Amino acid sequence: MSYPLTGAQKPGSRTRSPRTHWVSFFLITLLLLTDGMDVTIVSHVFPSLIREWGVSVGGGIALVVTGGAVAMGVGALVAGRLSDRFGRKPLLIIAGVVFSVATALTATAPDLFFFTTWRIVACLGMGAVMPLGITLLADLMPVRRRSAFVAAAYAGIGLGTTVGAIAAGVIIPQAGWRSLLVFAGIVPLVATLLVAFFVGESPSLTGRARVVDGIAKSVPSRVDRSVFAGVLGRRWRVTTLLLWAFGFISLGTQLMLIQYLPTLLQQPSPGLSTAESSAIIAVYGLASVVGILVLSAILIRASRFASIGVGLALSAAAAVWVAFIADSSFTTIFVVVTIAGLIIPTTLGPTRNVLAAAAYPAAMRGTGVGTTEFSARAGSAAGGVVGGALIGGLGLGLSGIFLALLVPFAILGAIVGALRLTGTDSRDVASSDPV
Repeated sequence: MSYPLTGAQKPGSRTRSPRTHWVSFFLITLLLLTDGMDVTIVSHVFPSLIREWGVSVGGGIALVVTGGAVAMGVGALVAGRLSDRFGRKPLLIIAGVVFSVATALTATAPDLFFFTTWRIVACLGMGAVMPLGITLLADLMPVRRRSAFVAAAYAGIGLGTTVGAIAAGVIIPQAGWRSLLVFAGIVPLVATLLVAFFVGESPSLTGRARVVDGIAKSVPSRVDRSVFAGVLGRRWRVTTLLLWAFGFISLGTQLMLIQYLPTLLQQPSPGLSTAESSAIIAVYGLASVVGILVLSAILIRASRFASIGVGLALSAAAAVWVAFIADSSFTTIFVVVTIAGLIIPTTLGPTRNVLAAAAYPAAMRGTGVGTTEFSARAGSAAGGVVGGALIGGLGLGLSGIFLALLVPFAILGAIVGALRLTGTDSRDVASSDPV
């Protein structure tokens, strides 16, 4: 029997070469980068749609954004569950092809109806790529470095946002928004094909497939049927509910902040210009990539619970610092918000996936990560509503919003502490993994 060059091992083998680990990491991260690019790239198209089709922000644009967010949540939930039954890699390839092709087809839309339809289809694939990619990466990596690799891969999503902004700035003025969407479809399709050819399937699932073909066929079938109930079963229920709460609050808080930060910076206080606020947001995003890479290095040697707990404490300190200098000059705000960008999005971004990927055994990891991601997507929608209420309803400015962040930071810290006390030990979880 032959084995592919992707690093899949012969029966009984429990190790994979370091070269295979790095190839898998870089290619999955590349696919996540294109996913992050396409999640946000449509926002650069909206001004063109408003001018060309007369679309309103509160009507058509809001429908595209809301429909896309719901679709991403559904994609994450369904894909995570199916990956525990049918494998991570096949579903990841399907999801990559779906969002690539649908994004390119969005460029053919003659009106808002078809634009929204193709966008929702694309978002189903985008929502699936995140949990599938993270779960497959977690399965392929050595247990000792799993959290570090998962955190580092998340940096690809932040970098994808920057790549999308650069591509939009170059392509739209020269060739129009339709060409941008064609580009945004071709690039992830190439990344998907690279993953298809050079990344292997989860060794835990390939091993299980061999068992299915043998005398123990009935055992994995029972696991498959009960896996969704498993994450809410007696042993895992508390962990799952805590992870759902963490995902909901962390991504909701992060998206609320990034969505409204330009508006906050351009309020009468501090009164920055569009160019100044854009510069701050761009550097804030790049700083988050650096911060995530630093976190991944820390996680190689440090406990994930301690690392995230310290990150939350530093995030609270950074939020107070920003609130304190909210009325200062552009230079001061630029420096302090950049430092905050090293800490806050690092703590709020990849950590839900770090926790979820390490919490579950391989047989239910896809479902665990997928349901956590669904909760996070629901939190992102709620974060937009909460941010609008705090700014529009209560009139909070830059200082008030950053002080308000202390509340979710405190809750997240309590959740991390509770997760540590649930008794779920990574060594126990790792016992089911052949990596």
